[in-house]
Amino acid sequence: MDEALRVLNAYVDVLWATKVTNKFASIKIETWLSARLQQCLLKQAVETVKSQRKKFHKTKPEIKKATLNLDARFITFSEDVNSFDFWIKLSSLGDKIVVNLPSSKHKHLLGYRADGWGLRKSGRLRKISAGWFLDVYMEKESPAAVSAGVEIGLDTGYKKLLACSDGQVYDTGLQLTYEKIARKKQGSKAFKRALTERDQKINQSVNLIDFSKIKTVVVEDLKSVKTGSKGKFRKEFNNKLSRWSYNQCLAKLQSVCEVRGIGFKKVDPSYTSQTCSLCGHVDRASAREKRTVAHRAECLWMRIITRPSTF
Repeated sequence: MDEALRVLNAYVDVLWATKVTNKFASIKIETWLSARLQQCLLKQAVETVKSQRKKFHKTKPEIKKATLNLDARFITFSEDVNSFDFWIKLSSLGDKIVVNLPSSKHKHLLGYRADGWGLRKSGRLRKISAGWFLDVYMEKESPAAVSAGVEIGLDTGYKKLLACSDGQVYDTGLQLTYEKIARKKQGSKAFKRALTERDQKINQSVNLIDFSKIKTVVVEDLKSVKTGSKGKFRKEFNNKLSRWSYNQCLAKLQSVCEVRGIGFKKVDPSYTSQTCSLCGHVDRASAREKRTVAHRAECLWMRIITRPSTF
Protein backbone atom coordinates (compact mmCIF):
# COMPACT_ATOMS: atom_id res chain seq x y z
CA MET A 1 0.00 0.00 0.00
CA ASP A 2 2.92 2.35 0.65
CA GLU A 3 4.11 1.86 -2.92
CA ALA A 4 0.62 2.51 -4.26
CA LEU A 5 0.44 5.73 -2.22
CA ARG A 6 3.82 6.84 -3.59
CA VAL A 7 2.81 6.17 -7.19
CA LEU A 8 -0.56 7.84 -6.70
CA ASN A 9 1.05 11.06 -5.43
CA ALA A 10 3.64 10.89 -8.24
CA TYR A 11 0.78 10.84 -10.78
CA VAL A 12 -0.84 13.79 -9.01
CA ASP A 13 2.44 15.74 -9.22
CA VAL A 14 2.72 15.17 -12.99
CA LEU A 15 -0.96 15.90 -13.68
CA TRP A 16 -0.88 19.08 -11.60
CA ALA A 17 2.27 20.37 -13.33
CA THR A 18 1.21 19.51 -16.90
CA LYS A 19 -2.55 20.17 -16.51
CA VAL A 20 -3.28 16.85 -18.22
CA THR A 21 -6.79 15.55 -17.40
CA ASN A 22 -6.91 12.42 -19.57
CA LYS A 23 -7.09 9.18 -17.60
CA PHE A 24 -5.47 7.42 -20.58
CA ALA A 25 -2.45 9.73 -20.56
CA SER A 26 0.94 8.08 -20.97
CA ILE A 27 2.76 8.80 -17.70
CA LYS A 28 5.63 6.52 -16.72
CA ILE A 29 6.50 5.97 -13.06
CA GLU A 30 9.17 3.47 -12.01
CA THR A 31 7.42 0.87 -9.83
CA TRP A 32 6.94 -2.85 -9.35
CA LEU A 33 3.15 -2.50 -9.39
CA SER A 34 1.32 -4.17 -12.28
CA ALA A 35 0.34 -2.19 -15.38
CA ARG A 36 -3.32 -2.75 -14.51
CA LEU A 37 -2.92 -1.28 -11.04
CA GLN A 38 -0.92 1.65 -12.42
CA GLN A 39 -3.79 2.38 -14.82
CA CYS A 40 -6.21 2.22 -11.91
CA LEU A 41 -4.08 4.62 -9.84
CA LEU A 42 -3.75 7.04 -12.77
CA LYS A 43 -7.53 7.17 -13.13
CA GLN A 44 -7.83 7.87 -9.39
CA ALA A 45 -5.21 10.63 -9.61
CA VAL A 46 -7.04 12.28 -12.55
CA GLU A 47 -10.30 12.32 -10.58
CA THR A 48 -8.52 13.86 -7.56
CA VAL A 49 -6.91 16.64 -9.61
CA LYS A 50 -10.14 17.38 -11.48
CA SER A 51 -12.03 17.69 -8.21
CA GLN A 52 -9.41 20.07 -6.80
CA ARG A 53 -9.54 22.31 -9.87
CA LYS A 54 -13.32 22.23 -10.01
CA LYS A 55 -13.36 23.72 -6.51
CA PHE A 56 -10.92 26.43 -7.70
CA HIS A 57 -8.30 25.35 -5.16
CA LYS A 58 -4.85 26.62 -6.10
CA THR A 59 -2.84 24.20 -4.00
CA LYS A 60 -1.82 20.78 -5.27
CA PRO A 61 -3.69 17.95 -3.52
CA GLU A 62 -1.65 15.57 -1.38
CA ILE A 63 -3.03 12.10 -0.71
CA LYS A 64 -1.98 10.96 2.77
CA LYS A 65 -4.07 7.80 3.09
CA ALA A 66 -4.09 5.32 0.25
CA THR A 67 -7.49 4.10 -0.87
CA LEU A 68 -7.51 1.74 -3.84
CA ASN A 69 -10.60 1.50 -6.03
CA LEU A 70 -10.41 -2.01 -7.50
CA ASP A 71 -12.61 -3.43 -10.27
CA ALA A 72 -13.29 -6.98 -11.54
CA ARG A 73 -9.72 -7.29 -12.87
CA PHE A 74 -8.43 -7.41 -9.30
CA ILE A 75 -11.24 -8.97 -7.22
CA THR A 76 -12.71 -12.49 -7.33
CA PHE A 77 -15.48 -13.62 -4.96
CA SER A 78 -15.86 -17.28 -3.96
CA GLU A 79 -18.87 -18.22 -1.85
CA ASP A 80 -19.47 -21.14 0.56
CA VAL A 81 -16.09 -22.80 -0.10
CA ASN A 82 -15.47 -23.95 3.48
CA SER A 83 -16.29 -22.71 6.99
CA PHE A 84 -16.15 -19.10 5.81
CA ASP A 85 -19.08 -17.60 3.89
CA PHE A 86 -16.83 -15.74 1.45
CA TRP A 87 -13.29 -15.81 0.15
CA ILE A 88 -12.15 -12.63 -1.55
CA LYS A 89 -9.11 -13.01 -3.81
CA LEU A 90 -7.03 -9.94 -4.72
CA SER A 91 -4.71 -10.45 -7.69
CA SER A 92 -2.97 -8.58 -10.55
CA LEU A 93 -1.42 -6.23 -7.99
CA GLY A 94 2.14 -6.73 -9.16
CA ASP A 95 5.21 -8.81 -8.24
CA LYS A 96 2.98 -11.94 -8.37
CA ILE A 97 1.28 -10.94 -5.11
CA VAL A 98 -2.03 -12.70 -4.39
CA VAL A 99 -4.08 -12.01 -1.25
CA ASN A 100 -6.93 -14.27 -0.05
CA LEU A 101 -9.28 -12.71 2.50
CA PRO A 102 -11.92 -14.72 4.43
CA SER A 103 -15.20 -13.04 5.25
CA SER A 104 -18.58 -13.81 6.80
CA LYS A 105 -22.11 -12.69 5.95
CA HIS A 106 -23.93 -10.33 8.27
CA LYS A 107 -27.56 -9.31 8.66
CA HIS A 108 -27.22 -6.23 6.44
CA LEU A 109 -25.86 -8.30 3.54
CA LEU A 110 -28.57 -10.94 4.02
CA GLY A 111 -31.22 -8.23 4.08
CA TYR A 112 -30.01 -6.71 0.82
CA ARG A 113 -29.82 -10.12 -0.85
CA ALA A 114 -33.37 -10.92 0.21
CA ASP A 115 -34.40 -7.68 -1.49
CA GLY A 116 -32.80 -8.71 -4.80
CA TRP A 117 -29.38 -7.10 -4.48
CA GLY A 118 -26.24 -8.88 -5.70
CA LEU A 119 -22.53 -8.37 -5.10
CA ARG A 120 -20.80 -6.12 -7.59
CA LYS A 121 -17.39 -7.30 -8.78
CA SER A 122 -15.52 -4.30 -7.44
CA GLY A 123 -14.42 -2.87 -4.12
CA ARG A 124 -12.40 -0.30 -2.25
CA LEU A 125 -9.33 -1.28 -0.24
CA ARG A 126 -8.50 1.20 2.53
CA LYS A 127 -6.52 1.45 5.74
CA ILE A 128 -7.65 3.28 8.87
CA SER A 129 -6.47 3.26 12.47
CA ALA A 130 -8.50 0.12 13.21
CA GLY A 131 -6.80 -1.86 10.42
CA TRP A 132 -7.37 -2.86 6.79
CA PHE A 133 -10.85 -2.89 5.25
CA LEU A 134 -12.28 -3.91 1.91
CA ASP A 135 -15.56 -2.20 1.09
CA VAL A 136 -17.70 -4.16 -1.37
CA TYR A 137 -20.63 -2.82 -3.37
CA MET A 138 -24.05 -4.21 -4.21
CA GLU A 139 -26.25 -3.62 -7.22
CA LYS A 140 -29.64 -4.55 -8.65
CA GLU A 141 -31.62 -3.81 -11.79
CA SER A 142 -33.45 -0.50 -11.84
CA PRO A 143 -37.17 -0.95 -11.08
CA ALA A 144 -39.88 0.20 -13.46
CA ALA A 145 -40.74 3.88 -13.06
CA VAL A 146 -43.79 4.58 -10.91
CA SER A 147 -46.58 5.81 -13.18
CA ALA A 148 -49.35 6.50 -10.66
CA GLY A 149 -49.26 8.65 -7.57
CA VAL A 150 -48.79 12.22 -6.43
CA GLU A 151 -45.96 14.69 -6.83
CA ILE A 152 -44.64 16.21 -3.61
CA GLY A 153 -42.16 18.94 -2.82
CA LEU A 154 -39.72 18.67 0.08
CA ASP A 155 -37.87 21.56 1.70
CA THR A 156 -34.64 20.85 3.60
CA GLY A 157 -34.09 22.98 6.69
CA TYR A 158 -31.90 23.39 9.74
CA LYS A 159 -34.53 23.38 12.50
CA LYS A 160 -36.73 20.81 10.78
CA LEU A 161 -34.95 18.49 8.39
CA LEU A 162 -37.77 17.95 5.87
CA ALA A 163 -41.01 19.86 5.37
CA CYS A 164 -43.43 18.46 2.79
CA SER A 165 -45.74 20.41 0.49
CA ASP A 166 -48.70 18.62 2.11
CA GLY A 167 -47.81 20.11 5.51
CA GLN A 168 -46.09 17.06 7.00
CA VAL A 169 -42.76 17.53 8.79
CA TYR A 170 -40.18 14.72 8.98
CA ASP A 171 -37.52 15.22 11.63
CA THR A 172 -36.04 13.14 14.45
CA GLY A 173 -34.42 15.92 16.46
CA LEU A 174 -31.55 16.95 14.19
CA GLN A 175 -31.21 20.44 15.68
CA LEU A 176 -30.30 19.03 19.10
CA THR A 177 -27.75 16.76 17.43
CA TYR A 178 -26.18 19.72 15.59
CA GLU A 179 -25.84 21.50 18.92
CA LYS A 180 -24.28 18.38 20.47
CA ILE A 181 -21.69 18.21 17.66
CA ALA A 182 -20.85 21.90 18.16
CA ARG A 183 -20.07 21.26 21.84
CA LYS A 184 -17.63 18.42 21.16
CA LYS A 185 -13.93 18.80 20.50
CA GLN A 186 -13.34 18.25 16.80
CA GLY A 187 -11.64 14.93 16.12
CA SER A 188 -12.46 13.44 19.52
CA LYS A 189 -14.28 10.13 19.96
CA ALA A 190 -17.35 11.96 21.27
CA PHE A 191 -17.29 14.20 18.18
CA LYS A 192 -17.20 11.17 15.87
CA ARG A 193 -20.05 9.49 17.79
CA ALA A 194 -22.13 12.64 17.41
CA LEU A 195 -21.48 12.68 13.65
CA THR A 196 -22.61 9.05 13.46
CA GLU A 197 -25.76 9.96 15.40
CA ARG A 198 -26.45 12.78 12.92
CA ASP A 199 -26.12 10.42 9.97
CA GLN A 200 -28.43 7.88 11.58
CA LYS A 201 -31.07 10.52 12.34
CA ILE A 202 -30.99 11.76 8.75
CA ASN A 203 -31.69 8.21 7.54
CA GLN A 204 -34.42 7.75 10.16
CA SER A 205 -36.10 11.03 9.15
CA VAL A 206 -36.16 10.08 5.47
CA ASN A 207 -37.54 6.63 6.35
CA LEU A 208 -40.52 8.30 8.06
CA ILE A 209 -41.87 9.31 4.64
CA ASP A 210 -44.57 7.08 3.18
CA PHE A 211 -43.42 6.61 -0.44
CA SER A 212 -46.19 4.15 -1.36
CA LYS A 213 -48.41 6.78 -3.07
CA ILE A 214 -45.69 9.09 -4.40
CA LYS A 215 -44.77 9.31 -8.08
CA THR A 216 -42.28 12.21 -8.02
CA VAL A 217 -40.27 14.01 -5.36
CA VAL A 218 -39.20 17.59 -6.08
CA VAL A 219 -36.47 19.31 -4.03
CA GLU A 220 -34.56 22.56 -4.24
CA ASP A 221 -31.10 22.21 -5.76
CA LEU A 222 -29.25 23.70 -2.80
CA LYS A 223 -25.66 24.75 -3.45
CA SER A 224 -23.25 26.68 -1.24
CA VAL A 225 -26.00 27.51 1.25
CA LYS A 226 -23.48 27.96 4.06
CA THR A 227 -21.03 29.97 1.93
CA GLY A 228 -20.69 33.57 3.08
CA SER A 229 -22.41 33.02 6.42
CA LYS A 230 -19.30 34.16 8.31
CA GLY A 231 -19.93 37.60 9.78
CA LYS A 232 -23.68 37.44 9.22
CA PHE A 233 -24.43 35.27 12.24
CA ARG A 234 -22.90 34.73 15.64
CA LYS A 235 -19.90 32.43 15.86
CA GLU A 236 -21.86 29.91 17.93
CA PHE A 237 -24.60 29.65 15.32
CA ASN A 238 -22.11 29.37 12.46
CA ASN A 239 -20.52 26.45 14.29
CA LYS A 240 -23.88 24.69 14.47
CA LEU A 241 -24.77 25.61 10.88
CA SER A 242 -21.55 24.02 9.61
CA ARG A 243 -22.89 20.63 10.81
CA TRP A 244 -26.09 20.91 8.74
CA SER A 245 -25.82 18.10 6.17
CA TYR A 246 -28.42 19.05 3.58
CA ASN A 247 -26.37 17.40 0.83
CA GLN A 248 -26.39 14.08 2.69
CA CYS A 249 -30.14 14.36 3.22
CA LEU A 250 -30.76 14.98 -0.50
CA ALA A 251 -28.44 12.09 -1.41
CA LYS A 252 -30.39 9.74 0.88
CA LEU A 253 -33.68 10.93 -0.64
CA GLN A 254 -32.37 10.37 -4.17
CA SER A 255 -31.11 6.91 -3.28
CA VAL A 256 -34.48 5.85 -1.82
CA CYS A 257 -36.33 7.20 -4.85
CA GLU A 258 -34.04 5.37 -7.30
CA VAL A 259 -34.53 2.05 -5.50
CA ARG A 260 -38.33 2.47 -5.58
CA GLY A 261 -38.58 3.79 -9.16
CA ILE A 262 -39.83 7.19 -7.97
CA GLY A 263 -38.92 10.27 -9.97
CA PHE A 264 -36.50 12.68 -8.29
CA LYS A 265 -36.18 16.25 -9.57
CA LYS A 266 -34.01 19.14 -8.42
CA VAL A 267 -35.24 22.64 -9.20
CA ASP A 268 -33.57 26.04 -8.97
CA PRO A 269 -34.42 27.43 -5.51
CA SER A 270 -34.66 31.00 -6.84
CA TYR A 271 -38.15 32.48 -6.32
CA THR A 272 -39.69 29.17 -5.25
CA SER A 273 -41.22 30.93 -2.23
CA GLN A 274 -42.64 33.71 -4.43
CA THR A 275 -43.94 31.80 -7.46
CA CYS A 276 -47.58 30.73 -7.78
CA SER A 277 -47.92 26.98 -8.19
CA LEU A 278 -50.99 27.46 -10.42
CA CYS A 279 -50.01 30.06 -12.98
CA GLY A 280 -46.36 30.97 -12.38
CA HIS A 281 -47.01 34.54 -11.17
CA VAL A 282 -44.12 35.90 -9.05
CA ASP A 283 -45.02 38.02 -6.02
CA ARG A 284 -41.87 39.37 -4.38
CA ALA A 285 -43.81 40.49 -1.30
CA SER A 286 -44.54 36.88 -0.40
CA ALA A 287 -40.88 36.23 0.44
CA ARG A 288 -40.75 39.16 2.84
CA GLU A 289 -43.96 37.97 4.50
CA LYS A 290 -42.60 34.38 4.66
CA ARG A 291 -45.64 32.96 2.90
CA THR A 292 -46.52 31.76 -0.58
CA VAL A 293 -49.07 33.76 -2.52
CA ALA A 294 -50.93 31.59 -5.00
CA HIS A 295 -52.23 33.96 -7.65
CA ARG A 296 -54.72 33.22 -10.38
CA ALA A 297 -55.17 36.07 -12.85
CA GLU A 298 -57.96 34.42 -14.88
CA CYS A 299 -60.58 34.72 -12.13
CA LEU A 300 -58.94 37.64 -10.27
CA TRP A 301 -58.61 35.94 -6.91
CA MET A 302 -55.71 35.38 -4.62
CA ARG A 303 -55.23 32.59 -2.14
CA ILE A 304 -52.63 32.70 0.63
CA ILE A 305 -51.06 29.42 1.66
CA THR A 306 -48.89 29.42 4.77
CA ARG A 307 -45.78 27.36 4.32
CA PRO A 308 -44.22 25.42 7.21
CA SER A 309 -41.08 27.13 8.46
CA THR A 310 -37.99 24.96 7.92
CA PHE A 311 -35.23 27.31 9.02
